[in-house]
Amino acid sequence: METISELAARWAVRADAGALGPDEERELETWLAADSRHRGAYVRARAQWVDLDRLAALQGSASSAAESSRVAQPVAEEPAPEPAAARAGVGARPEARRATLPRRQLLVAGIAAMGVLGGGLSWLILREAQERYTSGIGEVRRIAIEDGSTLLLNTASEVTVRLTTQQRDIRLVRGEALFEVAHDKSRPFIVHANDAAVRAVGTAFAVRLDAAQVDVTVTEGVVEVGDSKTLSGLGPTTAPASRPDVKRVAAHEHAVIARSRAPDVEPIAPAKADRQLAWREGMVSFDGESLQTAVAEINRHNRRQIVIDDPTLAAMPIVGVFRAIDLEGFSAAAAAALKARAIPDGDVIRLQPGPSKTLN
Repeated sequence: METISELAARWAVRADAGALGPDEERELETWLAADSRHRGAYVRARAQWVDLDRLAALQGSASSAAESSRVAQPVAEEPAPEPAAARAGVGARPEARRATLPRRQLLVAGIAAMGVLGGGLSWLILREAQERYTSGIGEVRRIAIEDGSTLLLNTASEVTVRLTTQQRDIRLVRGEALFEVAHDKSRPFIVHANDAAVRAVGTAFAVRLDAAQVDVTVTEGVVEVGDSKTLSGLGPTTAPASRPDVKRVAAHEHAVIARSRAPDVEPIAPAKADRQLAWREGMVSFDGESLQTAVAEINRHNRRQIVIDDPTLAAMPIVGVFRAIDLEGFSAAAAAALKARAIPDGDVIRLQPGPSKTLN
């Protein structure tokens, strides 16, 4: 069966050849509506064609274009114009790195000569795109990627995605993300964060990147955690060698990966995992954590911030489930529970010891 990328490429080539007829337009719209992944794949394929107009030309005839494009080397990276498909409302194109390729006319002719425009499609990979996704402060964003996996980004997070024929490489640049991985034994799914990596085939897990460590919580299946170079170098079906710096993490387990230290793996109760992942529903949940820890977590989701003015108050435990972006509600509840005061002060809310006071 043709992959989504191949079908999207076929439609991009047909659209490039000229205006689609009414029947073709209906067929395209039916295909786009059949699966949420189709629109993104089609926009990316159209974007590739749009980019070709702006890229360096190669000498040679149409018959040699395919070989020329195969050996062409990238010489520049620059933002591409908005794809025609996106302007028409088909969908938004993620940011991607663009490699320099031959002139559009030569490449279209070369691909046609290889049979891409005819039956028995064999899509020529023009480039390996690296796509970038971000979420804003207080935003939880769900992204469907082309392989069928989904990413759920927590507040103020950023990932890059690069799919190749050998593996699926994701880098967590900042923040936290939950990955629901489509099963594909031939292409491991590897999440890189700092110098650490998480390797999976088909599973669900969350990765959180902090300054000093990477936290991994597995909710389904099994993953391998360890050094990024070690896990990236393994083949699709190769198990890691028996070594202390690579460990397996199963469902209902949590791993902490710190620099210059072997991963630390321990069981995690389902209730605790649910609390840690409450952000999926726009919530934060605490069960005895210090007020300082709770404030640090809720501050991640808000531009305004809470400041604790007393170390004794900061060390007191807090219990409850709160809306992540409800800074005033959390402050008022914490003040009432801990016999403290919540005082608005410009861009911050100060928590101080003393009789509770309702926020105005």
